[in-house]
Amino acid sequence: MKKRTDKDILDLISDFKKSLDKKPPFTEMYEEVQMMKFKVRPIQGDLSAVNLNNEQFVKTLWSLGKLDEFFQKEFYRLTAKNKDLFMKVFDDIYAKYQQDLNRINLHWERIPRQSLLEVEIFKEAKKKKTN
Repeated sequence: MKKRTDKDILDLISDFKKSLDKKPPFTEMYEEVQMMKFKVRPIQGDLSAVNLNNEQFVKTLWSLGKLDEFFQKEFYRLTAKNKDLFMKVFDDIYAKYQQDLNRINLHWERIPRQSLLEVEIFKEAKKKKTN
């Protein structure tokens, strides 16, 4: 297997970021997010008062899902040195999406914003088949 250089890694990440710019239509993104098995669990506040079909929310979750797929595909192919660089860049991209999620107003327009809402978003773990 060919070893990747730092430049290769930066090109790989750049190509990935460009691929995120070519988002599919919203309905397709929504379906893909459902297949990605994201779970939203309230930590504080009323989850029924929010619109989880918010377009910006779905787009950001879709991007996070694609980032996770990219990480799962590429990380284990890297040398230890390149893993460090990859992780630094990955962490920066991940933090940006977390900030984006924090800025989205998910409250329904007809319901006044009454309380703080804190949620945990995670992906359901894939179950391994046992024979």
